[in-house]
Amino acid sequence: MALQTRNTNVLAEPLASNAEWVHESSAEVEIKLYHGHTGAINSCQLIEDKNWLITGSNDNTARVWDFNSGKQIHLYKLNHDMADIPSVRMNQEGTRLYSCSWDKTVRCFDVETGKERWKGVHEQIVTNCQISLDGKLLCSGTDLDSLVTIWDAENGLVNTRIPNVHESTITSCQFNIAGDRIITTSMDKTTKFYDLVSQRSTITLKGHEGSVSQCAFNKFERSYATCSWDKNVLLYDATTGSFRREGPYVLPKVHEGSVAACHMSDSGKLLVTGGYDLRVVLWDLENMTHKIVLRGHSDWINDVCLTNDDKWIVSVSSDCEIRLWHIGNCDNRLIMDNSKLLKIVNCHQCGKNFSSNKIKRDEGEATSAAPAILCVFCRLELKQKVAPTHTYSLDDYDRPAFNEAILHK
Repeated sequence: MALQTRNTNVLAEPLASNAEWVHESSAEVEIKLYHGHTGAINSCQLIEDKNWLITGSNDNTARVWDFNSGKQIHLYKLNHDMADIPSVRMNQEGTRLYSCSWDKTVRCFDVETGKERWKGVHEQIVTNCQISLDGKLLCSGTDLDSLVTIWDAENGLVNTRIPNVHESTITSCQFNIAGDRIITTSMDKTTKFYDLVSQRSTITLKGHEGSVSQCAFNKFERSYATCSWDKNVLLYDATTGSFRREGPYVLPKVHEGSVAACHMSDSGKLLVTGGYDLRVVLWDLENMTHKIVLRGHSDWINDVCLTNDDKWIVSVSSDCEIRLWHIGNCDNRLIMDNSKLLKIVNCHQCGKNFSSNKIKRDEGEATSAAPAILCVFCRLELKQKVAPTHTYSLDDYDRPAFNEAILHK
């Protein structure tokens, strides 16, 4: 379910006293700013059925905000002794809140009462946690021992411990949509998929030259994106399996610093990234280029997310600010690429919009079968004499042999 806005005109939405519009009157992207946290904000999450935005901060609190107005609905004291809190997550039903901290603990709170329900303890710093889509399991990853622990989300009992998943610190962990795989990223420059049924690592994605911060995927799990301290964003296409033979696609280098977070739209057409260069970047994955670069934060951007209708980006930062960027009017905007404005044009064959830096124009070949302006996908299709007959999925790669180095594309 999409977020419920009360007005077609977003500027007509009434804001709480702690919220404000901060864009210029002529701006193409409207920006809302929510105030309240007093420490670095490290995570954000949307519960769209309730119009809730959840944030977690080093000020030892988690807060629930009304997405539309910015009104603070709940504030939770997290009992982490002021240690850094890298992640706060809530189940989709909005009944349980989970946090992890450098104090080596994972905690569960009742959303209605705010009381702590259970506490789990690691032997090392906890760097990340994530709840499964069905809300039954919680996974957490640690620093020195590279351990992933899966907890019963209701009572805090340990379900599974997975040791030595990586050769270095785990930077993120999450369940896939079905809940039968754990996807982890690490300072060892890799992303790994651990199958909970076979209890083994089945896929290792390589290609980065620095620590991998996060992995994002669409709801069909056919496309994966990873971001890294090497300033790069890589794409892996599981539909064609091309990453196995040729390595990942490398998006143009737009970030000038470490890329800390990424979030992919359900359709897989859009990706949003945030980094330590204070930039939020919206990517057009169909055209393999960036669509817009958003600036406004004054300190590291630690997490980003995108609403299901692709109209809003949420970013949180060490500057203690929550920014909501309305990008609903940017579908046909000009794209800034290498200081040149690129027009969005239309493919004569498939009808899709794409940026003019992807134009293939050849008047000598302009026929009904090969139009003068083609997108990259139609150009590839024309080059293929025989269309592929098999659609790949991750199950096609579930074998231990997939540990060879993947070359850069």
